[in-house]
Amino acid sequence: MINKAFQPSKNRSTLILSSIGTVIGLCLLLIAIQVYTDINTAIQQNNDDQYLVLKKKISTFNTLGMGASNFTTKNIEELRKQSFVTDLAPFKSGSGFEVMVVMSFEGGNFPPFSTLAFFESIPNRFIDVDTKDWGWEKGTEEVPIILPNTFLDAYNYGIAPSMGAPQASKSLIGSVRFKLKIRGHQKDVTYYGRVVNFSDRVNSILVPDSFLNYLNQEVGNQIEKDPSRLIIATPNKADPSIKAFLKQQNYETNTEQLKESLIQQVTSSLFYFLMAIGLIIVFLAVVIFILYTQVIINKSQEEIKVLLLLGYTWQQISQTLLKLFIKVYGIIIIISLSIVFLFKYLFAYWLLNKIDLQVPNSIATITFVTGLAFILLFLLINYISISRSIKSLAKK
Repeated sequence: MINKAFQPSKNRSTLILSSIGTVIGLCLLLIAIQVYTDINTAIQQNNDDQYLVLKKKISTFNTLGMGASNFTTKNIEELRKQSFVTDLAPFKSGSGFEVMVVMSFEGGNFPPFSTLAFFESIPNRFIDVDTKDWGWEKGTEEVPIILPNTFLDAYNYGIAPSMGAPQASKSLIGSVRFKLKIRGHQKDVTYYGRVVNFSDRVNSILVPDSFLNYLNQEVGNQIEKDPSRLIIATPNKADPSIKAFLKQQNYETNTEQLKESLIQQVTSSLFYFLMAIGLIIVFLAVVIFILYTQVIINKSQEEIKVLLLLGYTWQQISQTLLKLFIKVYGIIIIISLSIVFLFKYLFAYWLLNKIDLQVPNSIATITFVTGLAFILLFLLINYISISRSIKSLAKK
């Protein structure tokens, strides 16, 4: 009998409009939360620590020999004290000798190749590739080397096409021994090098620290120079204090190393934008729902008064009308979560294929909880509005 007292079929367009608005607003909110959660989770999983290579800016004074581009002990100690630095190490470089690399691929179409090179070393904990074959002892003829991927790309996409030479794979480069002709102040020596891995983190030719120490002492000179580059570990490259400190100290870092921090900044901006738009749309949709209930109640005043005279309480009448909105909001949350799941699938596919960033497969718990929390909040607001209106009719 109570159900017949209301006429929800009237003004159905208002109900449909407010439902669509709620779906759109809720989807924007949930998508924003899901994207923000996915990106941060993926970055934390992929990087327990994140790394930056720092150097000083080169000015005209450096070119004229009137300025230094090296990090002093004071510079290093000041950097260690910064809250964003969890670990730090200087790049150790060769001193007092030059290196000529000579490569020759026998039995193939590759022309002989020679070039001047330089050696550097950093502690193993900063190297981003497997170091099981990494090490050198005095008397060993072969030296393991880690090359940056950019060097191989420069050969394959620059040098090789210009020379009409074949391109080289990592496995081919790793299988070739090449001569290292080292000319120093004290004596000349020859070793053989072999590339054991390629690094994305460090844009330098790395050799074991023991080998570099030997060359500095036995071939070059033992004068220790201040390092020209430092590598730091930080929990979050998106920390704004890093950028502020580098600008203040006139330091630089490779902007490509800030890929994840840029992603975080973009997703943070997107998160707040979508949250703001979603909240506005949801607020307007809830207002329309409240107006819709008021219209139904106003058009059913006579029927409600009859029900009250027959002994029905205002609570029973309010709960009956609320059941209508429970069904509507149930449909809204199902549609909204379905859209979010579809978006997440497409977004995860894009991240994996475009920037090689893998995110979790499931929808985050916080996304579910937020969606349900908003639905319960909407029901509570509508119930309060319905109860007040019907209770006021009961008092008349």
